[in-house]
Amino acid sequence: MFGEINIIPEAVRTALLIATLALFFGSAYFAIRRFIGPAGRSLTRGTTIFAGAGAFVLLLFVLLRNPVEELFSNAAGPFGRIVTFSPPNWPQLAAVGFLRTLMASLLMVLIIQAIGWAHWSAERRLVTWHGPRNGFGVHLVVLVTALLRLARLLITSIVVLSFLPVVMRFFPRSRVLIDEISDFLGTPLYVVGRAILDYLPNLGYLFVICFVGFYFLKAIRYFFSSIENATLVIRGFPPEWAPPTYGLVRTLFLLFILMVTYPYLPGSKSQFFQGFSVFVGALITFGSTATIGNIVSGTVLTYTRAFRIGDFVKIGDSTGLVVEKSLLVTRLLTPQNEALSIPNGTVLSNSILNYSARAGNDGLILTVHAGIGYDVDWRRVRDLMIAGARSTERILTQPAPHVFQKELGDYAVTYELRAFTSEPVLMFLTLSELRANVLDQFNRAGVEIMTPSVLAHRDASALAVPAEQFPDRPHAPGIAVDLKSGKSTAA
Repeated sequence: MFGEINIIPEAVRTALLIATLALFFGSAYFAIRRFIGPAGRSLTRGTTIFAGAGAFVLLLFVLLRNPVEELFSNAAGPFGRIVTFSPPNWPQLAAVGFLRTLMASLLMVLIIQAIGWAHWSAERRLVTWHGPRNGFGVHLVVLVTALLRLARLLITSIVVLSFLPVVMRFFPRSRVLIDEISDFLGTPLYVVGRAILDYLPNLGYLFVICFVGFYFLKAIRYFFSSIENATLVIRGFPPEWAPPTYGLVRTLFLLFILMVTYPYLPGSKSQFFQGFSVFVGALITFGSTATIGNIVSGTVLTYTRAFRIGDFVKIGDSTGLVVEKSLLVTRLLTPQNEALSIPNGTVLSNSILNYSARAGNDGLILTVHAGIGYDVDWRRVRDLMIAGARSTERILTQPAPHVFQKELGDYAVTYELRAFTSEPVLMFLTLSELRANVLDQFNRAGVEIMTPSVLAHRDASALAVPAEQFPDRPHAPGIAVDLKSGKSTAA
């Protein structure tokens, strides 16, 4: 009998401890699986009834705590007269402890249900707010969703781990174990909690700075958007300056916000944080010299208005259509349909020829040169070249094409045709067609374009002067050749 009295109480206590832990962890598993997992995505009628009934039971227990605990204690009293326990009132204490464990587990389940409801509600609102999820919003939704799930995991873990020692303190045997664990973890947890409490004022400063900075950024964006769409006009500040200026001001403002918030960041005064900041500063200083130079060059190019997107330009030896203009590089689309990226430092150090700058207002001048012999009247040459220009597509009638006598050479007169076009992007195609049409006009009129290698196409004794200009000119005497002697004399 003595052995039964010693063994049975220990077995009962062990069984009660196992049952209590099974009740607690089973409740936690059920709550996490039902409310935190995918099953909790939809709010059903059953979950609503469960939450209402659980809250009602907890409220009754709080209001009727003493009578209910006394009822459970009296119900377990006879068991103490059957088996000898130490202390004698252990069955009554165990019954009250099990009741409290049941209520604590119910409260934990309701809290986990509230966490799940808040999480799924926030995720649904996030998806609804963003809508189709395109562009940067896709990554924003993924990031915020990941943060919500991390917060759900942390809060749920804190709730479960907070209720576990509360439940185990309801029983004298497990209370000793909890006291030992509390002593072991108490000091680090106290230090961490104290550090969090001490950091709360800095967190308030960070919140205020970020809140004010966010609305300042919105105001800056609204200001430059108004300039870009011409609802706000500032004399001397063209609308095309608005996007790059906004990018520059926003970058400077964000750097200012980072500088202001730096002292309030966690661990900003630690040696590791300071050493890491020095390392990042040195890395930026020594590794981004060319990048900073390109950024400065891009800024200078923006405010000098050397060219804009859509202009047809020549930068150094490269010619093409400007398709992108950033702080680092300028990208051209060449006539050969090649994408060419030029660092802004290189652009700024070269000469820039902008074909589109005045093409829209005054037209871009295309030139064609031709060397014509002195025996062709310059007026005829002028008319032929102008006729070739007028028959060319994309050549403007106003301003009208005109011809210059560029040079009176040894063998020919050099003429220059100047014709105007308003489409600089197609200037090479237009110039090719213009040359072809001028050549056709010369060919149809029987006018030869002189070359230095063709000289003996006329009688050298005749004047190389148009007959229209000198109709009374004397006829050159013929040359008589004596075939026997081989001598030649003037006829």
